[in-house]
Amino acid sequence: MRNNVIDLIIYLIKRMHIGVRLKDIRVEKLKGYNKSEISAAYSWLIQKYESDDLTNQNNNPRNIPPPRVLHPTERSQIAPEAYGYLLDLYYLGIIDASRMERLIEYAMFSVDNRIETSDVKEWVAGMIFENEHTGNKRSSLLKGNETIN
Repeated sequence: MRNNVIDLIIYLIKRMHIGVRLKDIRVEKLKGYNKSEISAAYSWLIQKYESDDLTNQNNNPRNIPPPRVLHPTERSQIAPEAYGYLLDLYYLGIIDASRMERLIEYAMFSVDNRIETSDVKEWVAGMIFENEHTGNKRSSLLKGNETIN
């Protein structure tokens, strides 16, 4: 479920980047997602917009500072597709530079295999849902079968 919510958040933010308002996106067109996933994605977006975490970045993505260049060792550990996905999340405003750095560090110290996109999705979902990499256990999303009224 968590990966579906991340995919849905990315889809919604990309739609908003091309000028579609969140309230104009028809829920019935979001096929393949259940009500809980849709509610979780919408609640995350609403919370981020209310706190201005996304509005400043999404108004002009060109104003976001470029991330640092990966060290050759990091490039050998992180698949190009996984890093591209991470960059996409960064430029969409889903993660900030600090969280991106934590994910890169986590990739370097946590596993013996090469990091793939599925690994990044799982870690980002963990950061957003449980904030497990930041030490904060407070969730910013709905869980289970909760919905927004």
